Amino acid sequence: MLLSEHPGETVPQASGNGSNSQSIYRFWSNEKVTKTQILASHREGVVRRCQEAGVVLAIQDTTDLEYTTHEATKGLGYINQTIQQGIKVHSCLAVSVKGEPLGLLHQQSWTRKHRSGKKKERKKKPIQEKESYRWLQTVKEASVGLVEKALVIHVADREADIFELFAQKRCSNSELLIRGEYNRRVKEEMGYLLPMIEQSPTLGTMTIDLERNPKRPARQATLQIRGMKVTLEVPQNHPKPHNLEPVEINVLLVQETEKPADGSQPIRWLLLTTLPIDDFQKAWQCVRWYSYRWLIERFHFTLKSGCGMEKLQLQTRERLLKALATYNIVAWRLMWLTYQARLNPDASCQVVFSPAEWKLLRRKFQPKNRSKKPPTLHQALIWIARLGGFLARTGDGEPGLKTLWRGLSTFYHLLEGSQLVSTS
Repeated sequence: MLLSEHPGETVPQASGNGSNSQSIYRFWSNEKVTKTQILASHREGVVRRCQEAGVVLAIQDTTDLEYTTHEATKGLGYINQTIQQGIKVHSCLAVSVKGEPLGLLHQQSWTRKHRSGKKKERKKKPIQEKESYRWLQTVKEASVGLVEKALVIHVADREADIFELFAQKRCSNSELLIRGEYNRRVKEEMGYLLPMIEQSPTLGTMTIDLERNPKRPARQATLQIRGMKVTLEVPQNHPKPHNLEPVEINVLLVQETEKPADGSQPIRWLLLTTLPIDDFQKAWQCVRWYSYRWLIERFHFTLKSGCGMEKLQLQTRERLLKALATYNIVAWRLMWLTYQARLNPDASCQVVFSPAEWKLLRRKFQPKNRSKKPPTLHQALIWIARLGGFLARTGDGEPGLKTLWRGLSTFYHLLEGSQLVSTS
């Protein structure tokens, strides 16, 4: 709990004293404790929330944890083609169809003893020997415990455009929604995917709100959608083509109708899905669901910038992975708080904060307010964000994760101070 109350601070700062700090370090150093055990109770809660949601987006992506300057840390490996050292992490985050983060469904990590080989050599390897096999493994592992409990839609970016992923057998409650990378061969008359979909009829247009990311500010985009069913041919350069059969799949081409005024790149998504696209509403639903893919990037950003995963100096890879398992839960909770305030702004803040906590917040920002009714969740989190530097001016929009985690840390320091005063 101490770490979730003070995200972004070092373990000694978050712990408050040497005894608590040493307890956390001993926990991560304990050989009897595994990362699976740390995440076990969290995943039970994730499965329960997924079952309540009914339809779940299982969004996966890869990130790097870099520890190049931590020369004393054992067990690290290459994370790219440079000398950088660290750990590669592949995560799968469960998200509701409303955009609410439900928790971590699956995560795997690995290190490279050598830098990646040449591309031609990698292509000759069977999929089970490639790092890209993680996408196929995650589709299987993320569905564990969810069979017949929820419809799981696996969402991923272009790196997951792998023929074996579309060809592999999935659970009956499992669907795919993958952004395409390649102009694949198809059985249809034009022979290739892109010319086929570009000539298909327009299903309709719709406007969507795009969240801010490092490459563009938040903005609205009007999207034109084309869709059709095609049969993907087995890749000609596949090392074992005789083991595979052509795959029928639905394809959507999503393009922005006008050039963005901010100078950013217009949207162009080629989406491959096993979901039905019989009419425009079903096609648009796929597009909207894919637009939530950025949440996995926010999850990794929160782990690194909010929880300070790359600042930890724990001497070994095994200890770092146990810390990662711990901070996975902290990062999810931070995201959950943010989106609860957006999805359920009028709910009572008591779903998150105790009476002592929300009363302290009110005394800080509304000292003359004597109401016994707790503020809304939205109001409470605005106050938390203001402690983190959010100005809450007209036109500032909603607070982001960064101001929220800074504010939470400041708030719990205030709470600890008020408790000390009341007991002295």
